[in-house]
Amino acid sequence: MAELNETRERHAKDVVANNMASLMGDFTPAAMTKVMGIAANPIQATSYEIKDLGNNEAEITYIGSTRRTIWSKWEQNGEKWQIADLSER
Repeated sequence: MAELNETRERHAKDVVANNMASLMGDFTPAAMTKVMGIAANPIQATSYEIKDLGNNEAEITYIGSTRRTIWSKWEQNGEKWQIADLSER
């Protein structure tokens, strides 16, 4: 099983690469409504920064022509880490 930090890193890379197939498994069903709200204005980035906030929370800032920061709360579901809650900051 991947560690939380490795999963966050892979997730951020997938957002930058627009790898939707991989991203869909990163969210719990409860988080999908919030994901769809953020996805209405797609993130366009060439790089990212991850800030670990502790307590399985992180802020990932996606950097392109603008910067967008997404707060996320992660939880372990079986063998994988998933985003259980998120919001744009």
